Amino acid sequence: MKNYKSIFLFVLMSMVLFYSGQKLCFAQKDGDDIVIGKYKTIHSYILDEDRLLFIHLPQEYGDTQLSYPVLYLLWVDLYDYFAEAALVSEKLGSTGAIPPVIIVGVANTNRYRDLLPVKTRSSGEGGGADNFLKFFEEELIPYIDKNYRTKNFRILAGPQAGAVFSLHALINKPKLFNAVLSDNPFSNPENAEFLYPRAEQFFKNTETLKSFLYIKCEKNERPQNLEFAERFAKFLESEKPDGFRFHMEFREPSGYFIPPLPFREGLRTLFASHKLPENFQTNTLKDIINYYEKLSMEYGFKVDPPSLILTFEGAKLSRQGKTKEAIEIHEYQLSLYPKSLDALWQLGEIHRGLGDPEKAREYYRTFLGIRDVDASLIRSRLSQVERMINSSAAYRIEQEIDKNGIQAGLKKYQAIKSDPKNELYFNEGEFNAMGYRLMGAGKTKDALEIFKLNVELYPKSANVYDSLAEVYLKIGDDAKAIKNYKKSSNLNPDNNSIKEILKKLEKK
Repeated sequence: MKNYKSIFLFVLMSMVLFYSGQKLCFAQKDGDDIVIGKYKTIHSYILDEDRLLFIHLPQEYGDTQLSYPVLYLLWVDLYDYFAEAALVSEKLGSTGAIPPVIIVGVANTNRYRDLLPVKTRSSGEGGGADNFLKFFEEELIPYIDKNYRTKNFRILAGPQAGAVFSLHALINKPKLFNAVLSDNPFSNPENAEFLYPRAEQFFKNTETLKSFLYIKCEKNERPQNLEFAERFAKFLESEKPDGFRFHMEFREPSGYFIPPLPFREGLRTLFASHKLPENFQTNTLKDIINYYEKLSMEYGFKVDPPSLILTFEGAKLSRQGKTKEAIEIHEYQLSLYPKSLDALWQLGEIHRGLGDPEKAREYYRTFLGIRDVDASLIRSRLSQVERMINSSAAYRIEQEIDKNGIQAGLKKYQAIKSDPKNELYFNEGEFNAMGYRLMGAGKTKDALEIFKLNVELYPKSANVYDSLAEVYLKIGDDAKAIKNYKKSSNLNPDNNSIKEILKKLEKK
C-alpha cells in the first residue's frame, strides 16, 4: 500500500507553508532595535545641500546576488509612507505577486520648493521641481545604481505635493521612471492650472509611451481638484499613447489626517502578470523560465521567477510523481536563492523518498546550517537518514541491487540475515518503499522479490500482503493477487478498498 506517499506529500506541503517567506530573526538579542532600513546621506551639488535618504532592501537581498527594481518615495515619512511601503512590498514580494523592490525614500528639506513646478501666490513657495528632477536624474539615481544591485526599472511614488511632482516628472522626463503611483496631482489649484494643459499637450503629442500611471483620489477632496482629475481620466481614455497603462481610483475618504498611498493596489496592478496564472500548466522548469522570459519582454527588465512560485510548482510536480522535474526546479531555485529553506527542505524530502539518504542528509545539514531553531522536524529527518545510512539493512540491500542487480541484492539480504553478529536493523516501511521505487523504475520483477522478502520478514502485517498483491496484479497474475489481497483483508478487515478490489477481481 502506498499510504506513505500521501503522508509524505501532506508533510511536504505543510512544511512549505511553514517555511515560505520566513526571515531568520533568531539572532537578535534583548534590547536590539527592530530595523526596517538604513539612513543614508547624499550631498547634492545641484541642490547645494545634503539630502537624507531612507533605504529599505528586500529581506532576501543579502542572501542572493539578484538585482531589484527601485521604488523612489517622495515626501518620505517613516510611519505614514516608508514603513507602509516596506510592509506592502515585502508582503507582496514574498508571495510572488510582485518582484521585491528596493525602496529609496527622499526626506524633505523644503518640500514645496522641490515638489511644485510653480510658486504659489499664497506662500511664494515652489518653482524648484525642474531642479529637483535634475537631482534625481544626475545624482540620486546614479548613486543608487552604483551602490545597490538595481534593475533598470524605476517606480516613483508621490504622496501629497509629491503627486504634483510625479506627473511633472512623467511629462518632462518620460523615460526616467517606468511607473508612477500618486495622489491626485491636481490638488494644488495654482499648480493644477499650470500642470494640466502641459500634461494634456504631452499626451496628445506622444504616440508611444511604455509607462504606467496610477492615481488615487479621495471623494472628499475639493470639487475643483476632483474635476481636474475626472477631466484628465476622460482625456486619457481617448488620447492614451500606445503601451501606456493608466488607472485612476476614486475612493471613499480614508478617515486619516494623512491619507495613505495605494501601494498595495498600485503595485498589484502594475505587476498584474507577475504571479503565474492559476491555470498555468508546469511540466518542466523550462515552462516557468519561458513564462518569465516573456514577462521580462513585457516589463522591460529581467524578471526572476519568485522563490515561492518555484516552491509550489516543484511541490506540484512532486505530487504528480515527476520527481526528476521537481528536483530540477528546486536546484534552479537554490541557484537564485541559495538560502531558500523551502528548496532545501523539499530536496531533502525528495531524495529521502528516492532512497538516497546521503543526498537528503546533505540538504538537511545545509538547512540546519542556515536555521537551527524551530526546526525539530528537520533534525528528526536528519537523524532518520543518518541512522539509515549507518544501520539500515534495506539501504545496504538497495545499494547492492543498484550496483549489481536483484540477485546480488537477495544474496546480500541472506548474508545479513544469517550473520549472528549483524547489527543492522530491518524496517518494514523501508523495504516497502524500496519495492515501490523499483516498480516506479519499471523493475516490476525485482519489486516482486523485495515484496516477498517483506512478507517473510513481517508475516502479520496487512500492508505487506497488500503491496505484494499489487505487484502480482501489475504482472497479470490475478490468482496470486487475489490470494494476497485476501490475506491482507483477513489481517485488516476494516480496509474497504481491498474488499472493492477483490469484488472486481473475482467477477473477472
